[in-house]
Amino acid sequence: MDEYEHHLLEELRARRLSRRRFLMRASAAGLAVPAVSSILAACGPSDTSPQQGTPSGKPRRGGTANVAITKPASVVDPVTLYNQGGQTTAQIAGEYLCFPRADYTLDPRLAVSWKAKKPDEWTFVLRKGVKWHDGKDFTADDVVYTMNLLTDPKVNSSALSAFKGIFSHGNIEKVDDHTVTFHLDTPFVDFPYLVSSFNFNAIILPKGYQVGDFAKGRIGTGPFIMTQYQTETGATFERNPHYWDPRYPLLDGIKLTYYADDAAIALNMQGGKEQVWQVAPYQNSQALLKNPNLTVIKSKSSGYRGVHMRTDQAPFDNQHLREAVALCIDRPSLVKSLLGGFGSVGNDHSFAPVYPLAADALTGIPQRKQDYAAAKAALARGGKPRGFSVTLTTEQYLEIPQYAVLIKQACKKVGIDINLNVMPQSAYYGNGGNQPWLQVPMGIVDWGARGVPSQAILPAYTAHGIWNSAHWADPEFDKLFVRLNGTLDEQRRLSIAKQMAGIQHEQVPELIGYWISNLRITSSKIGGLAAGPSDHFDPRTLYMKG
Repeated sequence: MDEYEHHLLEELRARRLSRRRFLMRASAAGLAVPAVSSILAACGPSDTSPQQGTPSGKPRRGGTANVAITKPASVVDPVTLYNQGGQTTAQIAGEYLCFPRADYTLDPRLAVSWKAKKPDEWTFVLRKGVKWHDGKDFTADDVVYTMNLLTDPKVNSSALSAFKGIFSHGNIEKVDDHTVTFHLDTPFVDFPYLVSSFNFNAIILPKGYQVGDFAKGRIGTGPFIMTQYQTETGATFERNPHYWDPRYPLLDGIKLTYYADDAAIALNMQGGKEQVWQVAPYQNSQALLKNPNLTVIKSKSSGYRGVHMRTDQAPFDNQHLREAVALCIDRPSLVKSLLGGFGSVGNDHSFAPVYPLAADALTGIPQRKQDYAAAKAALARGGKPRGFSVTLTTEQYLEIPQYAVLIKQACKKVGIDINLNVMPQSAYYGNGGNQPWLQVPMGIVDWGARGVPSQAILPAYTAHGIWNSAHWADPEFDKLFVRLNGTLDEQRRLSIAKQMAGIQHEQVPELIGYWISNLRITSSKIGGLAAGPSDHFDPRTLYMKG
């Protein structure tokens, strides 16, 4: 064991580190499975509950699965994709250096191991014997080319949002044909998550790839080869006979069908036309939950709906007025009414219950509850004892319009008059200089799951975050963020996380009322779909039940 492995072992032995948190840190640090197993064995029997398994049933090879997803917003390309339809399409054929399991630990894929010489220098050893779908060998040249492509400002890759301030163009080094080193702009102890599918665009592409080539098909190293692609209707995939893991895939092929909306997918799942819906929202899925011909797989998630309040302009430049809004919300009722219970209560900070760090970091921070008397007192402290008026602008998407109505109703009781402006999703997010969600005084954003807290915090809550819709800037919070990402010692990380969560909770730049659970739905004839994370599709383990 090296020094860091010894540190984790001692933390685990002293019970300052839970097994769940140990597994997360070991995964991020790239500890090999034998080392992890040895450390756990040295510390005695497990005190954690088992992970939820995949559906039971005798697997058999062969067959084609019908998979449904909403239509991508544009032609699918790993470099520029930004929504679920594009992600699912690309992940069937493409692969990442590592891939998240349901418990948010990382599974080696095109990389077999990784290690940090120091927190700003990460070396990845690549898998040998991997072939591209056209038969060429996969090498370090492909990884270097891909990362330089994704970080080139001229390319306009969606990955820039994840890499900004962490990893820049030209800072990846080829060590040999199967080893690369990332030289980071700043220490980041969770860097492997940024080259996993938690950074959707980080699919490794062949050297020389040009944006737009993916739609032509037969590009990737994954378990299935895309043989046909239609921008409006879907794509077909056949089994990759030369896949690097001889155990997979189990299916002969996949037929991916695009739908205009989730309601149409639900209807076709109910009727049996579709067999796999790997990212099913509670809204539109209620009728499927009791269907005996379907299997529902649930897991926790770090996805949430954030209600941001512009801290740089009235009325929300006053912290007390933001606090008043947060105190009006009945969080358990939100989970029940909007999610049917498939979620958990939020507390206005970024440390989701699914993160192992959160279980320890958040002790001592009181859970914010609906309290109208306290809300009125906060209004008085903010100089608005009779309330104020503001417009809440948001998107027409899933339960968000209903959420906006509930916020309006709850706040009205203390004199906060909220006018609603619900826009089409494409118009709300916009592009270029016209992005209403970044400009309105109050809005709601559907934040997808992130692998670690830092990955969620960087774009949304740091002073220079490109998606900081609250326009919030707290120098102390930003200093703590840098320390969190540059510190390996677990007790120091825990202390820093507590301070960060406390600052967010107190200042309320964004109301985080609930965290969303993953729901995945399959035909009872299909097995092998992992419990999650739902935005990440690993089709290689799918099988037809015998």
